[in-house]
Amino acid sequence: MELVLVRHGTSTRAQEGVWGRLYDAPLADGFESQLMRSRLELQDAASSTIVSSPLTRCMQTAAFIFPDSPVAPISAFRAFHSGIFEDATESYIRERHPEYLELTYRQRFLNPRYGEESIHAQVRRVAGGLFDVLDTDDEQLVIVSHYSSMNIIANIGVRNWRVDTHADGAYDIALGSYFRLLIDPGAVREDIARQLDYQPQWQD
Repeated sequence: MELVLVRHGTSTRAQEGVWGRLYDAPLADGFESQLMRSRLELQDAASSTIVSSPLTRCMQTAAFIFPDSPVAPISAFRAFHSGIFEDATESYIRERHPEYLELTYRQRFLNPRYGEESIHAQVRRVAGGLFDVLDTDDEQLVIVSHYSSMNIIANIGVRNWRVDTHADGAYDIALGSYFRLLIDPGAVREDIARQLDYQPQWQD
């Protein structure tokens, strides 16, 4: 199977100054030009199964790149929870916790100190969604999601279960861009079931 992993376009979250990644911001003005290359290059995937994080920035990205295709929202592929900073502004964090802004994604989520969703919790959530969507006979699957979820999906897809490395950001794809990954869906589902003792109640 070919996985096509698409990162959403630039949203208004940063412009509005909100830190939390679950803030449901729409795409910023001018997103069409940012996404046009992906739209043109992914025409071959328009008839594939297409799923997305349910957050607006991802659903809008999917709708623009695949204007004539149905898109299924998958809650498990949403962005991470930012703990006590979910509703905070970046200026508030800069004033009260300036050291936090200097931390890498890895440093924040391997040892979360402010109630953030840890990388291990993120992997468990995302893996549950991946287990479900891979239960298909389709030869191509498109997933529109976020930096964090895409890195986890890609690592699981290549069967890397060193969970701490999922926080390294090895798949650093630009906003609005994508990459393709060949996987063995049966083997990946077996990995998830074995590594995490998958149970259907993981689903939201």
